[in-house]
Amino acid sequence: MTRHLKFWLIAPSLGLLGVWAFSVVPELFAAGAPGFWEWRRTLVILTGIFAFGWMSGAMLLSLRLPWLESRLRGLDKLYRLHKWLGIGAGLLAFAHWMTELLPKNMVQAGWIAAPARHGGKGEKSVWMELAQGAGEWMAYLMIALVILALIKRFAYGRFRFTHRLMSLIFLVGVYHALLLLPGELWRQPIGWLVALFALTGGAAAIHALAGRIGRRRRLPATVESWRQRENGVLEITCRAPDWPGHQAGQFLLAAFDEQEGAHPFTIASDWNGDSATLTLAIKPLGDYTRELAATLRSGQRALLEGPYGAFTFNAGAAGGAPQIWVAGGIGVTPFLARLEALAKDGDVKQDIDFFYSVPDADHCPAQLASLCQAAGVRLHCRYTKSEGKQPFSVIQERLRDNASVWFCGPANWGAALGKSLQEAGLDARRYHRELFEFR
Repeated sequence: MTRHLKFWLIAPSLGLLGVWAFSVVPELFAAGAPGFWEWRRTLVILTGIFAFGWMSGAMLLSLRLPWLESRLRGLDKLYRLHKWLGIGAGLLAFAHWMTELLPKNMVQAGWIAAPARHGGKGEKSVWMELAQGAGEWMAYLMIALVILALIKRFAYGRFRFTHRLMSLIFLVGVYHALLLLPGELWRQPIGWLVALFALTGGAAAIHALAGRIGRRRRLPATVESWRQRENGVLEITCRAPDWPGHQAGQFLLAAFDEQEGAHPFTIASDWNGDSATLTLAIKPLGDYTRELAATLRSGQRALLEGPYGAFTFNAGAAGGAPQIWVAGGIGVTPFLARLEALAKDGDVKQDIDFFYSVPDADHCPAQLASLCQAAGVRLHCRYTKSEGKQPFSVIQERLRDNASVWFCGPANWGAALGKSLQEAGLDARRYHRELFEFR
């Protein structure tokens, strides 16, 4: 997990913890040292509010709002934060319910004494009992859906359907929180935060269930041509007259089948406004992408949404600061678009080294060498079958003052490379990595 994403997980959580402590802790110690049941009640409230807050944040991020994408440095970073918030919310919801349930079971087993009753609490209303039961099932379902979301073998179409159930679960969570949060906390800052979570997360959940996420950025397109390269990568050229244009390195969500829905694909070409065309590069990673070529036909309608992403090579570009590009396999795609743009410009003033690792020459895009030559980019191609992995030391030798490094490729390789370059003196803010994973 990157330092930037850790900040967005930790900083708001510390703020929420501070508000909770301000609202709850004084009451906890008001009557002297708290006992087991007082601590248990406090922990039930704490885990519940954190689970609700994290899930509300995940729901808000799911809307793909442009201002949030910009703030989080790209949709890939936004979805990484969304993923960790969802995992955390599921674990916290489970902890919340276990903190509520286990002490009761311990009392029934005779392991601990029941809490003393002072005046009785009265009968619970049927609505409160319903809210409590719904909260239990919500915790179990959240854990199950989080596990399904993390199983890469689980088909993408089924993943999309089950993931939409999270919106329904959150609305159940709103009902649970509004009825069961202790009345005295509604007059405290923590109660106001819970109301804010319910309002923002609930609105996002309804928006998602209505199928309105990204609707304003969806545009019609037609398939003009496609070809399957020797390495299995499928290139699809689409004509989209209403496309707003994009920067090299960005991606989009494309739907060629209404039932399957949209998938994220990198744009492998610079925007051609005259012909209104763009090219997508798609690696066959699952059943859908492996079978896509067989289902395409000329003139077929598609739906494009975007552009998204901040992997746009802008750092230092205006001042001509040196750049180092590193790619592996299908990770070459955003660099092809950038090379096209630089070759078209014809007046490149940047010092750029491009390290590309690929199994053998057959897997290397045919136009790569000529594009690099036209763009004035030094290409260092590594054939891993015969030459082995690219040594990090070779890349480190090309580091210059104010240089930035741009990486797109296997996640483990990218993490290891980033650590190696930072140990060699590269500022972490100058290492740009495409986190092209949405599950």
